[in-house]
Amino acid sequence: MVDDVKTVAGTMLPVGEVTITRVRQRRMLAACDVDAERYPTFADPSLLCIDCLLALRRSKARTPDRLVHLEQQLELKAEVKLDEKLGVRAKIEKVEPTKDGERAVAVFEFFRTDGTAVAIARTTTLANDPSWLRDGGAAKGDPRAGLRLLGRKLLNSSKVQAYSEETGSRLHFDPAFAVRYGLRAPVANPLMGLTWALEALGGSALPASTRVHARFPAPLFWDDGVDILARERDGHMTAIRCVSSAGAIVADVEVAA
Repeated sequence: MVDDVKTVAGTMLPVGEVTITRVRQRRMLAACDVDAERYPTFADPSLLCIDCLLALRRSKARTPDRLVHLEQQLELKAEVKLDEKLGVRAKIEKVEPTKDGERAVAVFEFFRTDGTAVAIARTTTLANDPSWLRDGGAAKGDPRAGLRLLGRKLLNSSKVQAYSEETGSRLHFDPAFAVRYGLRAPVANPLMGLTWALEALGGSALPASTRVHARFPAPLFWDDGVDILARERDGHMTAIRCVSSAGAIVADVEVAA
């Protein structure tokens, strides 16, 4: 039994500066089969959330190998240019015990050198080992019902590793590690679902005031296919859902603009 680091609300997380470089973005978008020209001069804001995970893994606020990503919120306030250096203020905002382990929300404020806020992200994680993901199986009923199919993605080990290599988590690239925790194969970083959602919402044409709330109910394996679907109302997308070839909802992304 691994002893979890006790997470304390109010703990500041050392992050420093972050940058979405052109090279970094091209690698990660290629891993998602997203055309980098969707973002010719601006950063894909979903990639800022990778920096949130990196900060949590590098800090001592959470046990790195017992970090299950449950939810991701992202509020955009301004466009971020490629290769632009951003400052970050980050802290543990809330901690609560649950029957599955300690649930914590960390908030990250991204800002320009002149102090202008560009984005606020909230990352919700659970202190548990990867075996917790085994319970995330096929959805009850038809998870595609009432939704419009926007496209399909097909994963492989190279794509999953390219998107997730910065985190250093063996869960994304080591089959033996995955099997040890009862998973049939390594799993993709759930943030791939958020990257697909922002692509569907318009890429660099996203309104600066866009807010999204992503939940990751089930794991996405590195050999899965994924349907990208939209819920629409009055001609506007109100949610993006990613459903695996096994019928599992791997990302549900609510949209507010």
